[in-house]
Amino acid sequence: MDKSIIAELYLSFAAIFHRPNQDVSDHLEELIILWSEEIPGIDMQTQELKNFCHQFLQGEQRLNALWEHYIPLFETGAVEASPYASVYFEVEGRVLGKEAFNVKQFYAKCGYAMGTESGELPDHLAVELEFCALLAQNGQEYTLKEFEENHLNPFLKCILPKIKNSSRPVYAAVATILEVKQFNLLKEGDFVG
Repeated sequence: MDKSIIAELYLSFAAIFHRPNQDVSDHLEELIILWSEEIPGIDMQTQELKNFCHQFLQGEQRLNALWEHYIPLFETGAVEASPYASVYFEVEGRVLGKEAFNVKQFYAKCGYAMGTESGELPDHLAVELEFCALLAQNGQEYTLKEFEENHLNPFLKCILPKIKNSSRPVYAAVATILEVKQFNLLKEGDFVG
């Protein structure tokens, strides 16, 4: 797969797992097209996403629907799927644990620093996906593979089942698509969806 396509896929997933915003909400159809063209075996999930787009047209209604599911899934109350890797790898299940430090160190080792303006912790799902997009775009295949193996994939194996089992529109379908994309690449062409 071309490095620019890999980068675009990572960015598309990062966009969904960041806090909802109007731009992503209004361009959801374009993301669905990208996924359906580049990732085999996701017809059911793309149909679910298309149905969501038909039910909630572009604009405030769709953005509100995304927020309605994002908040309990990732942010408040009995959070269904914490978006921070540290939660899954710390005995106490706390945010900003050792994994956040390890990920931040990996970024620094690669010459990248997270500014305070990002508004997220280094081990946030969307931040890790954006970092993978950056590595892919810059042609850093070895570094990307190392980051995936040591950080992203173990995190995805913990968080994606939680998102999928939440049955939250958009997020459950996108988690399945990301799972198919990520773990198909590991099988080098063998389809596991």
